[in-house]
Amino acid sequence: MTATARAIIFTISILLTGLTLFLVLPAAPALELKPVGNASTTTPALKIQLAGGNVAPQPSEEQNQPPAPEPEPEPEPEPEPEPEPEPEPEPEPEPEPEPEPEKAPEPEPTPQPEPKPEPGPTPQATEAAANVDTPEPDAGSDRETRREQVQLNAGDDADVDNYLSELHRHLSRHYDYPRRARRLQQEGTPVILFQFDRDGNLLDYRVRDSSSHQLLDQAALEMLAAAEPLPDVPEGMTGKTFTYALPVRFNLR
Repeated sequence: MTATARAIIFTISILLTGLTLFLVLPAAPALELKPVGNASTTTPALKIQLAGGNVAPQPSEEQNQPPAPEPEPEPEPEPEPEPEPEPEPEPEPEPEPEPEPEKAPEPEPTPQPEPKPEPGPTPQATEAAANVDTPEPDAGSDRETRREQVQLNAGDDADVDNYLSELHRHLSRHYDYPRRARRLQQEGTPVILFQFDRDGNLLDYRVRDSSSHQLLDQAALEMLAAAEPLPDVPEGMTGKTFTYALPVRFNLR
């Protein structure tokens, strides 16, 4: 209920209370003054009537009662919290590419000892001689050929061992494990047979024993070709041309 409505109701209550008191209370008796002495010479009596309005109105019960307390406003319902959005699933990280295995240290090729040639032309000497257009040698020329063409083997003498060590160090500088062969997990030890002169020039070379992997066989031949010219043959070694079988290891571990 607004303040204006309460004021109107309160005013109406006061008016009704005053009207009720005015109607209910009896009129006050008039005071009559009796004449003294002779009526003819006496002033007529005056009538005085008390007005009922001089009586103070009593407060009504409605005025004594305190105003009714205003009803407390009902609390507005709190808005329901909006549901939090579900977090989007984080994308799974892409697997990192596997690092390529580090290049293995270049191992020095270890010479494989071969049996010493028996008197007579060795298979390598015969094959090398077949590459040269020369007449069929006799016994004397065969001995001369053996002196000119030497099959190198580790352990023959100190000069040969020293030269082979120098040759291995020189070849290892050009050793390269093919990257594709690494990815394919290819391993093997091809043996290359090559012939060279005293100045280190290659005269002939080929794969004698295959590793069963063409990539590794080709890498061994490319290593030999890249290493030309080979180290010069020292004066202490006899012969004009030299043949050597070199195993080249390709091992991932």
